[in-house]
Amino acid sequence: MKLKWYGHSCFSLTFANGVTVVTDPFDDTVGYSLCRARADVVLRTHDHFDHNYVQSLGGDPLLVADSAPRAVNGLKIHGLDCFHDDAQGAKRGKNIIFIIEGDGLRIAHLGDLGHLPTPEMYEELRGVDVMLIPIGGTYTITTPEAVSLLKEAKPHTAIAMHFKTVLCNFPITDEQEFVRLTGAKYLPNEVEISSETLDNLPAAAVMLCPPAR
Repeated sequence: MKLKWYGHSCFSLTFANGVTVVTDPFDDTVGYSLCRARADVVLRTHDHFDHNYVQSLGGDPLLVADSAPRAVNGLKIHGLDCFHDDAQGAKRGKNIIFIIEGDGLRIAHLGDLGHLPTPEMYEELRGVDVMLIPIGGTYTITTPEAVSLLKEAKPHTAIAMHFKTVLCNFPITDEQEFVRLTGAKYLPNEVEISSETLDNLPAAAVMLCPPAR
């Protein structure tokens, strides 16, 4: 699988069979270059402008915006219903954690998770191979909460997302505390991952900021 970070919570996951899944594409107000990837599937964790700009994508992707389990082009995808805040959705509504299975890997994308998982959610998340986790606070869990989640869920590798960068000036924190607390290593914004090479990845990582538009 080839994993590429476009900024914020937007990634493309391209599997060995050529199928590309894109998560949470953003509009042109966020600061990063728009994701123009050709997509077969797009996962939308919630319907906010920095996560729902499907029209930037190439191809004619299937939009998945609910938690129902499904098999799509050789992949298995299912969601965990949760909230965008710590008040049962009263502040910012709902969120979906997506778990994608393909190429012998389990990848979890936490979207704008705003609270620590329930025991039932932890059971689903525990031991995933790659966890894409928000760390910036304000709209999502904070960095210390993310670290607490990782200690419980124990993914093989956690990759930070939804944090402040030179291109995204949202009122959220940057990655520095995450690096300090986890020892996260910096990776390119595009990496190849397989079940055979998984052990080459660090336990926690921050991908380098994509090129400016």
